[in-house]
This record gives sequence, structure tokens and C-alpha cells, in this order.
Amino acid sequence: MISLANKNALVLGLGKSGLAAANLLRRRGATVVAVDEAKTPALQREAARLRAQGIIVELGAKEAPGKPFDLAVISPGIPWTNPLVQAIQSRSVPIIGEFELGYEHSLCLNIAITGTNGKTTTTELVERLLTAHHIKTLAAGNIGVPVCSVVEQTKELNFLTLEVSSFQLETIQFFRPAIAVLLNITPDHLDRYPGLREYALAKGRLFMNQQPFDWAIIQSEALDRLRALKVSVPSKVLTFSAHNRQADLYLDRSLLVSR
Repeated sequence: MISLANKNALVLGLGKSGLAAANLLRRRGATVVAVDEAKTPALQREAARLRAQGIIVELGAKEAPGKPFDLAVISPGIPWTNPLVQAIQSRSVPIIGEFELGYEHSLCLNIAITGTNGKTTTTELVERLLTAHHIKTLAAGNIGVPVCSVVEQTKELNFLTLEVSSFQLETIQFFRPAIAVLLNITPDHLDRYPGLREYALAKGRLFMNQQPFDWAIIQSEALDRLRALKVSVPSKVLTFSAHNRQADLYLDRSLLVSR
């Protein structure tokens, strides 16, 4: 965990994730500047609350603040092609996402779930299964609860159950799930990615920091796609499929079969 005390931090984007990041940074002792290109009445109300905490807020921003920063935190909805992001990047300021910031300051293991379809349902299911078996967990991430907003609660948890989007995976550095789940990969978000290849590579980043003792649970068809792209999965792999009978778990009519 990197200390944030006395660091100069920039937050780009003041949606739910950006607000959570700004608040966490301030609670941990950073000097925070938060900017957003919009200037809606709702944002103005949030800006007033942030300013009351000593955070500098600039709405309707057309360019990045000129002061030096130790790090910048961007919201998942902001692409790397955004002019403000490119301006900060050109100044060699380290850039991470809100998801990564929250992970770095969490104090428990995590189960991370991604995929084009089904990740919210699966995240909710895993959270409820664990809770029913008295394993302490919370669902967070792309499910609508920023990781930064639950950091202080993680010291009481066994696991965070995380829904992870490809946008969030673009800005990870050290994020390592103890159990990583990839449900499927089909064409999506092609307004942000040049093609399916780039989208799949973003999804594949879920596994990049895993260790040999971690687990990856991957749809066999998605694993084939990752392997074709030379994506390494360094952890123990368990495959599943509704069609491929060579998977470790497969569906045979209404039966779930384990090889």
C-alpha cells in the first residue's frame, strides 16, 4: 500500500467512481484537485460537498490543471484518448483508475468477475452464496459500489466480491484477484475499442498479476480466444462450458458434469 499522505492527487471525472476516489484520497491525507468537463446542477452540488472537505474542484474543465501532481486517478468512463488524460500522460504523471486505487488500499482478498454478459448476476450470486455460508463479503466495483467507498470495511471481510469491467481493467497496475472469473467474451464496447481483439486483451488483463497459487475460472471458448492472443494465465485454471465437453465443467442437457 502506497501512502497518500501529503501527495498531490488529481481526480479526473466526478461520477460515482471519481467522487469515491476523491473522498478516499482526502481521508488518507492527500491534497486533492478534482475536475470534470461537465457542469451540471448535480455536479455543482457534489462540488460544494467536496470543497467543504478541502478538495479543490474545477467543473467545465477544458484543460488539465497546470500544477504538478504525484498521481492522477481517472474514472472508468474516461478513455485514454480524452484530451485531459493525454495532457496528464504527456507530463509523465502516474495514472491509475479508481478501481486500482481502492484495491491498493483494501485489506482483504478478492474474487473478481468479468465477462461481456452475466457478470452482475454472477457477482450478486457469489456474494449471496458466501454470505449464506457465513463468509464475510461485500459486492463492489462495476456493480455500482466503487471500491474506494468500501475500503475501510475491508478489514472486517474475508473477501471482496468484485464485478470488473474492461474499462476498469485498462487502468490496473497491481490488482490481483485470488479467484478470477471470466464468463465469456463477445463483441461489445466497439465504440471504445478498435475491434474485438483490443476488447479481449482488456478482459485478459484480469489475470496478469495472478500467482501460481491463485485460481482462474474461465469459459473454455474465452480461454481459447485469449490463448490465440498470447495472453498468459499464470494461475491454476478451471474451465467451464455449455457446449464444450472437454471443459472441466460442462453442461450435458440439464446436468452439470465435472470431468
